[in-house]
Amino acid sequence: MTHFTRGRLARLGLVAVAAASLMLAGCSTVGSTSGASTDSATDGTFTVGFAVGGQPDADWQDLQGQVAQGLAEQRGWNFVELSNDNSEATATKNADIFIQKGVDMVMMFNGQPSANPVIAKKYADAGIPVVTFDIAQPGWYFVGVDNAAAGTDGGTALGNLAKSKWNCQVDLVISAEGTAAGQINTWRTGNARDAVKKVCPDIPEANYVSYEADGNLTTSLANAPGVFAAHPDAKNILVVGLNDQAVVGALQAATQLGRDGSIMGWGQDGGLITGPNVDPNLAGSVMYFLEGYPAEAFKIADEIAAGKAPAVKDTGTDPAASVKPCPVTAAQAAAIPNINDRVSQLAAAPKGTTEYDLFCKA
Repeated sequence: MTHFTRGRLARLGLVAVAAASLMLAGCSTVGSTSGASTDSATDGTFTVGFAVGGQPDADWQDLQGQVAQGLAEQRGWNFVELSNDNSEATATKNADIFIQKGVDMVMMFNGQPSANPVIAKKYADAGIPVVTFDIAQPGWYFVGVDNAAAGTDGGTALGNLAKSKWNCQVDLVISAEGTAAGQINTWRTGNARDAVKKVCPDIPEANYVSYEADGNLTTSLANAPGVFAAHPDAKNILVVGLNDQAVVGALQAATQLGRDGSIMGWGQDGGLITGPNVDPNLAGSVMYFLEGYPAEAFKIADEIAAGKAPAVKDTGTDPAASVKPCPVTAAQAAAIPNINDRVSQLAAAPKGTTEYDLFCKA
């Protein structure tokens, strides 16, 4: 995957408006750079390295980079962006590149966190602080949603739907797991599953099944049919999972197999709950407004750049910055602006405003 991942090229014009809005604050853009081909930062200007996740069908990852670039330009900082391409090897190589370029700090989302311990040692040896989004790593500032609360919120909402529509007569509860995410998966998927059990305690334990979706729509779609094949008589079906992609993969598999007559899913992250092509069986999601995470990360960057680096908080239970989850039904999500408009409105909002403040009206 190239630096301009698919989805960014189509949106570059709209997002440029957001970046321009950020620049209206009157700050210089001297030294602002982007992309793997940029030179090392040698002029003494504070430099941020930003690694987008590079997962397919995840436009919010590209937009995180655009928001971060606008925030760096607003401050007159240098900016170097690379894509992790959803690859352990690429993420590790990107760490070497950032170190070679002499960045002062790194912000990143890495959907393949098994590489993080190796990457963390590289940055620690180089003395470069790191902000990580949603997947914790010891020694890195953690910025993310309250995953435990988000999982519980989503599962409770889905359980209540099953109670109102089916009187909790549920034949199958599918968990689309992302085991590589470790504790994050336990909080999101596990808590959602437990919340369904709390609302509908009489669903038999045998009706709960799991499969590996890897947080990726393609993987989820490929692996879900085996679950449906193993439960040919299940009619009323619920789906929870690590994120929207994992859940929608199961829903699409059900549609392809003709098993979508009575199925409902509730996602996590909100990545596929807005826009014109929402899966009709995605009943809702817990929105995190992922594209806006850099606004939280730059609060940490401001302190580091000022020589007053805050104490590292590197866990989801004690994060450097906590993003509030926003559970919404599909109908509620339809009233939320699309992702590009959200980026533009965030850029024009007063400093310190979050997308939760702007858009979580449920």
